[in-house]
Amino acid sequence: MDERQEVKSLKKALRALTFLNCHGESTVTEVATAIGVPRTTSYRLLETLASEGYVEKQPHSHIYRLTSMVQKLSSGFGDCDLVVEVAKPLINRVGEWIRWPIALATPVGADMMVRIATDFDTPLAIDRYYIGFRTPMLHAPAGLAYLAHCSEQTRASILDLVQRSGDGAKQPAGFFGGLDYRLDLIRSQGFCHIRFAQYREGGLAVPLIVDGCAIGGIVMRYTKSTLKAAQLEEHYVPIVQKLAADIVEAYKRRLGSSTADSDEAHAEAAPFEEPLVAPPFPFAVAAPAAAARLYGQSGSGLQRALR
Repeated sequence: MDERQEVKSLKKALRALTFLNCHGESTVTEVATAIGVPRTTSYRLLETLASEGYVEKQPHSHIYRLTSMVQKLSSGFGDCDLVVEVAKPLINRVGEWIRWPIALATPVGADMMVRIATDFDTPLAIDRYYIGFRTPMLHAPAGLAYLAHCSEQTRASILDLVQRSGDGAKQPAGFFGGLDYRLDLIRSQGFCHIRFAQYREGGLAVPLIVDGCAIGGIVMRYTKSTLKAAQLEEHYVPIVQKLAADIVEAYKRRLGSSTADSDEAHAEAAPFEEPLVAPPFPFAVAAPAAAARLYGQSGSGLQRALR
């Protein structure tokens, strides 16, 4: 943003709130030193925040502290939003490495909604999905991975919602009869792999589980003509599982951070260490000829172009 468009006093007030949130009760001088403003400016900031009810001055002292009003500032920001926030740099980094599109999706009713996606950052995505795109949970690898690992009560509620919404009637005959077996298999394997008959892309997904509770799924899509199922599962399942574990770990560290500085450091410190499993170049494994047909280059030329 152009500095001329910034409200500098607002930035200083937010820094003062952040400091009080991290350090608790503080004096005008302590706040001034921490956020780099004159003492008189610090006093005006704190008095303004006090007049709006966000901080209060302790009686017969020069100490200020936050009030419960500050909770309203975060009332629209839930744990799921924090997971998405810490996941973004990790997903982007892994996406740059493996090149296939990766997305994080979370449940909304009986759908899965894309919260993060690298589709527009890689030339290997055939279909590109935007943030906010929703797809029926029972048709999405991330949705089935989530459904397999959520609580029985949640799963029953979702399936009931599917049936009442009329989506159940759209499923092929015998779909629900075999759903329990399919979900059991996903749980035992730890991932969901679907090679859609009607699409050129397949999907590999793992659940995102925080403190024993499934909150969504991570999905990697790939071009079916370039990878066999066994090759995909051997090379990419460990990578996507490691990514999900790293996201959860980053989330837990963020919750345990005691200062804004450590929060920022944790967000930037990507625990993903490559290579866990050295992935093959997407088109080098099986079908450079197919790659050439799709992208109009020789297999070797495509590899050089994308490195």
